Amino acid sequence: MYKLIFKHPEQATVYKPLIDAINKLCEHYKKSCTCVSGYRSEETQRNLAQQILKQVPTNYFSGDRVYDFEGRCIVGAPGSSNHNYCIALDIEDPWFKALTNLELVKFGLICPMAYEKWHVELTATRGISKLDKVFIRDTTLKGDKKDMNTKEFQAMTGLFEDGIAGPITKNKATEILKVCHSILGINIETDLRTVTNIINKIGGK
Repeated sequence: MYKLIFKHPEQATVYKPLIDAINKLCEHYKKSCTCVSGYRSEETQRNLAQQILKQVPTNYFSGDRVYDFEGRCIVGAPGSSNHNYCIALDIEDPWFKALTNLELVKFGLICPMAYEKWHVELTATRGISKLDKVFIRDTTLKGDKKDMNTKEFQAMTGLFEDGIAGPITKNKATEILKVCHSILGINIETDLRTVTNIINKIGGK
């Protein structure tokens, strides 16, 4: 079976229709292809910019973006790259990079930048709003998972994301629980023991 392979498994959380389209293309050409960059968090985007700056002396940094010596943007600002929204892939295989947009579009795909033949997206997600991108990213990253972990809670509430349920995180959880109880019409005072038990179950210092 010919299919898309991810070089970095931690970047494999990508919008499923995009993966499906690439797999159909692979089956058509009877060749597998390797993704060297899929989903990137904004932190990963920042780190990538620093790496690219160090690799080539002629690259330069401007407005949170990295440009090459010809003035072409080669690493977008955090939050501006479609990699940050699970809707873009970089594929390194020569046979893939040799494909034209006329060939790619038959599979609902497009290479939007002529100077980056490895970068591919769905035609259907080109030009969509930031709100739509955020929705795709959040639903893709969440997947079938129903529970929120400590780090996700910290991200949602603006806390430092260390994944440790320390005093600050526990205090914020208590605040959130009080709000939730109020919304649900539960008397927080009469249910304080339950709240305390929940908080005590959270590990960490």
